[in-house]
Amino acid sequence: MTDDAHIIEERLHNKLQCVYNSTPEILSLESCRTAFEETIPFDSRKYQVTVEPFQLGTLAAEWIIPADAIAGRVLLYFHSGIYINGSLETDRTAISMLANACRTKVLQIAYRLAPECMFPAPVEDGLTAYTWLLQQGYTAEQIALVGAAAGGGILLATLLRARDQGLPLPVVAACISPWVDLTLANPPSQGRSDGILSRVLLEYAAKLYAHPADVATPLASPLYADLHGLPPIFVVVGEHEFLLDDAFRLRDRIRAAGGRAQCVPWGNMFHGWTAFADMVPEGRLALEQIAAYVEKYFALVAGTWPDETETYRRV
Repeated sequence: MTDDAHIIEERLHNKLQCVYNSTPEILSLESCRTAFEETIPFDSRKYQVTVEPFQLGTLAAEWIIPADAIAGRVLLYFHSGIYINGSLETDRTAISMLANACRTKVLQIAYRLAPECMFPAPVEDGLTAYTWLLQQGYTAEQIALVGAAAGGGILLATLLRARDQGLPLPVVAACISPWVDLTLANPPSQGRSDGILSRVLLEYAAKLYAHPADVATPLASPLYADLHGLPPIFVVVGEHEFLLDDAFRLRDRIRAAGGRAQCVPWGNMFHGWTAFADMVPEGRLALEQIAAYVEKYFALVAGTWPDETETYRRV
């Protein structure tokens, strides 16, 4: 871990400890949302992107466009926030750096949050955004999906819904520390905890997001879904975070279903490290790794099949 990463981790821990150290009895939605929203500043001028807000049906949405965007391709990004937090603002730093690294415009939506809108509302919003892109004239080969944490769960559920409805699937997808098991049935090995995302916090969010009868269903917990027929999926995850083991379980289940998947653990990294990519070198490098994987599959549009023997090293 670089010194910059350590400083940010300590700052995050100090900012979020009131939430992380809470018991179920004293956790509150307001404290979670306030702590989350105050952690990540953004200035579009710093990243040389244009932010264009618009309304996608009933959803607030925005384009984030780098200066050298390649025409005819797009990323659809689902922000982080354990289904109860987050907005168009919170992941803009990571999105902007990813847009620049990919030279691709990015669409992100303000999907509905729990508890005001419970499962499956965000999944419905994800499919709405994807089908909207198809309706705008993008082909599936021109679309990539990226999601962080809860956004990774929404991404996978969106792929499942699109597949089951017979829609063409995007050329590639990437997840950053995806939350794919709301049941939390598989405890992390070695008692992993980064002081940022705790089991108590995840249990609290899961109860707000989904009714007990829904938590283990495929669209709420994609780890338990039939994962056949999905596009190639690239996963990055911090080695110190609670969600590490489930990220590898996801990779293994995709491969067992006949799909392509890579999972790269980032040594000593904490949950959400890519959101601070402007200050944490490891965050920038992880986003560049995602961009390289996405770019490889966008090459399909040009008729060049990617090298399936390529592997991504442990970082």
